[in-house]
Amino acid sequence: MTTQDQTNTDLPPEANGNEKWHDTTDSVWMRSSLSNPDSEAIVEVAEFDDGFRAVRDGKSPEKGTLFFTPEEWEAFVLGARDGEFDIPEEYLTEEEIKIQRGQTEVEATWVPSPLNRPEILEAYERRQAEQA
Repeated sequence: MTTQDQTNTDLPPEANGNEKWHDTTDSVWMRSSLSNPDSEAIVEVAEFDDGFRAVRDGKSPEKGTLFFTPEEWEAFVLGARDGEFDIPEEYLTEEEIKIQRGQTEVEATWVPSPLNRPEILEAYERRQAEQA
């Protein structure tokens, strides 16, 4: 449900006047299968039925959430594919350099965040089983 649909005065402050804001209470947060638990931050993404996306730091979700329209998300993905956001190699391990250069057989997939509430994760797993 978006703020356009909501008239509830109990919305969090970040929702006020933010047309991109979505309630993430029941969202399934996903992260890359290549996420390293020892890294400083882990990017997690939630997708909504209307194509909007939410992004947060899976190591510190309390820091806040960014929301993207479908068009903004597409621009971001295309930029990432073109290497626009690549990390300078001096900050990467040898393995990370190979992954970033596409020189490895490792394939990244989206996996559920361990921070998802158990009931949300169970519902997600049921839907996945039904689709299989």
